[in-house]
Amino acid sequence: MLLNPRPQVGTMPTIIHPFLNSGVEARAYQIRAAKSGLSSSTLMVMPTGFGKTAVEWLVMAEFLKFEHEKIVLIAPTTGLVAQQQRMAREMINLEPEYILRYTGETPPSKRREIWDVGRILMATPQVIRNDAASGKISLKDVSLIIFDEAHHATGNHAYAQVGDLYLNQNQKGYTLAATASPGATKSAILEVAKRLGIDRFDVSIKDEALLKPYAVTLHNDVINLELPNTLKSLIYPLEEHQTREVESIQRMGFMGPVKNITSKIITDAQMAASRAISRRDARGYNAAKKIADIRRMHMLLDLLKTQGLKAALAFLEKAEDEGRSGERVTNRFLAIPVIHNFRISARDLDELHPKSQTVIDMVTEKVSNNPSSRILIFTEYRYTVNNLIESLSGVDGVKVSKFIGQSTSGKQKGMTQKQQLARLEEFRNGEINVLVATSVGEEGLDVPAADLVLMYEPVPSAIRSIQRRGRTARQRSGTVKTLIANNTRDEYVSRAARVRERKMYSNLSDIERQQRLNFRTNMRSNSLDAFSVRLENEDISAEDFLEAEISRLEKLYPKKPLTSETTASKSQKTTTLSAVVDPKDKRPSNQTGLDDFFNEQGGHSVKEKQAAIANVVNGIVDDLHDEINTSVVIDHREASSTLSAYISSLGVNVEYQNLETGDILIHNDIIIERKTARDLLTSIIDQRLFKQCLRMRDSNQQPLLLIELGEIGNSVHPNAVMGALAHITLDLGVPIITTKDSMESAYLIYLIARKMSKFTQAIRDHIEYQPVDDDTIKHLCDVASIEISEMVNQSKNKVDFVSRWSATGRSKQIELLVNITDIDFTVCERLLNKYDSIAGVFKNDLSVLQHDVDAADLERLSKFFSPNHQSKLL
Repeated sequence: MLLNPRPQVGTMPTIIHPFLNSGVEARAYQIRAAKSGLSSSTLMVMPTGFGKTAVEWLVMAEFLKFEHEKIVLIAPTTGLVAQQQRMAREMINLEPEYILRYTGETPPSKRREIWDVGRILMATPQVIRNDAASGKISLKDVSLIIFDEAHHATGNHAYAQVGDLYLNQNQKGYTLAATASPGATKSAILEVAKRLGIDRFDVSIKDEALLKPYAVTLHNDVINLELPNTLKSLIYPLEEHQTREVESIQRMGFMGPVKNITSKIITDAQMAASRAISRRDARGYNAAKKIADIRRMHMLLDLLKTQGLKAALAFLEKAEDEGRSGERVTNRFLAIPVIHNFRISARDLDELHPKSQTVIDMVTEKVSNNPSSRILIFTEYRYTVNNLIESLSGVDGVKVSKFIGQSTSGKQKGMTQKQQLARLEEFRNGEINVLVATSVGEEGLDVPAADLVLMYEPVPSAIRSIQRRGRTARQRSGTVKTLIANNTRDEYVSRAARVRERKMYSNLSDIERQQRLNFRTNMRSNSLDAFSVRLENEDISAEDFLEAEISRLEKLYPKKPLTSETTASKSQKTTTLSAVVDPKDKRPSNQTGLDDFFNEQGGHSVKEKQAAIANVVNGIVDDLHDEINTSVVIDHREASSTLSAYISSLGVNVEYQNLETGDILIHNDIIIERKTARDLLTSIIDQRLFKQCLRMRDSNQQPLLLIELGEIGNSVHPNAVMGALAHITLDLGVPIITTKDSMESAYLIYLIARKMSKFTQAIRDHIEYQPVDDDTIKHLCDVASIEISEMVNQSKNKVDFVSRWSATGRSKQIELLVNITDIDFTVCERLLNKYDSIAGVFKNDLSVLQHDVDAADLERLSKFFSPNHQSKLL
């Protein structure tokens, strides 16, 4: 279990519930968090190692009482999904065949069966998003959805899109979002809360009274290292070159004066150059090339200063491979004299950076002193992973392996899902005692009692810093050592992470105090009634146990004077949060406002009246939304895109088909070809865009080219882009609409679909239904029967329908002969009347036809006859 140990005092109290197996320890802070999660949708913030997973078990157990509804737990990786399934089967009193995995490992054709059978489904977010957006599954069946590592629910991440879909499809459902680090800023935390429909926070602080008995010692050491002079001598020429290039860009006006170059500053300069190119400013092209080189130089210097010589050389080797495949930009960068000289100088050198040897020494010492130790090493770069694996492989007693993500970049292949799961199992069983991991290993993994966590470099994110530290001191004391190279980016990043982490807790407290969360009107009460706690001699209710533990532990661990870090602990008793307030109304939650005193005759305050009106208005809007059935057809190629998930989250019925033309079809009337900025450029280069627009124009639908703007590179001249778009609009007649991103595109498609739905509904409303009597139907059927009979029997007495058919066919024959021969219509009509068909005309000799046409027409016909036929005439 992912729990810090309970102090050994008497018999361990355990939680009793019909759907829990025995052995789940009763801890007051977990019961408090479960109470919040069972009362309303909750964002649970709890330090790593204190048992967020146990709270999830408690909430799941209670929701299992709803027999015909499902519980879905979402985790970011398949490794976490497998871990969650394994632990849930151990702790939840439910047959294992009802606790299932729902991931991309299972083919789509078999996933529906898993969905139908499962009561608790452990899933990855992408699969839930895709299947819910396509209508293969319905989130209306889900009474509770749990987001493990919920801080991912921002922007275009699949977590956030699943949240959007769940809120749209199941407004009465409950959400439990669990994380140790929800975000460093208020806006990030509020976005997570909004996208997941959070009503309240439950924040547990490591220093508060309820958690202190379970805290274990975590030694967090910073090791400062000085770069050797040999390495500095290799760095100096590169820095000098970068300084000259930066000064050149600054003189051109694309970058302001700065003390230190950062990735953000380089990105801003790149965007400024792109804007100049779009204005046809010739300086933009030269600036864009220089800035691209500055970005690569910045990356190279960071690797040299924070990772080591081998990582830097691996970076340049990868650039050389890209150059061989035709990437001209990397070839230009490698041809810079200072880069060429650096590669020659560094080629035969051993690793010079002190971090590598420091890691070897610390791992050797730890394993020598305690052979059963488990060590985790985190690094940002796969280059460093490979170098550390190579360096540690020869150390006695060290069984080292890597743990990286699934993506493949160049020659560096990722790990498959099965390989990741197998590697974790090997580490858990002790077959491996040193695991070198990238960011994929930071979150939630149950790597039991990692005694030492080595951070090869600090990370700027408060979230990732917390996650990395959380891999140790989970069940016994542990140590985190962070390696920092002096006078490098490492120092700035380390300071930034500490500041952001402290700020995170104060932000959570401020959001609650200012009542910035939405209020759920159907909060559940008496949520702990089904739980009891078994003590040594008796069973008591969970509510009584919670109150007793709060009283006991607050006396045992009295509160310290308030600091910025402990302010959030004031909210350990979660209180009901009221509706969103105006920005001007940011008074504390217990302070009465003037409008609370103005009661009308019914005894309701203005706030209560406004809330009631809002509920009525929202109900009317929902009813109107349901009355208009909006649907779109999306090509299967777009099924896994963020666009389809956004469209579904807006309440649009999405169907997936193989469209011959375009990407999106709305009501069989409007066909849309969607292009991102990058796709637009590539389709202009290979001329695919024009063919696609031609096909759309020639279809029976109204065509539309939808372009999602983004950072357009400088590989295509802007005149080519503008010329292509002008040709599409003016010559082909295909209108063009631009949007910012896929979310804006989804709103546009939603509005078009709604408009078309209203239009077609209005037409239906104005069509009067005129019933047809039985005699009329019989007469029409008799007429049709006669006409069909005449056609079958080829009767001479042709009915009107057959006559019309013959006349139309003869007219088409005449038009075809006119087009072939360029002879007058009346002459062609006379020829066909005489010879019955076009074949009949041309099977005659010219000597025969000269009696039917004049000399000019005969000349026109002669070119369709062979020389033998022509000679007969001559």
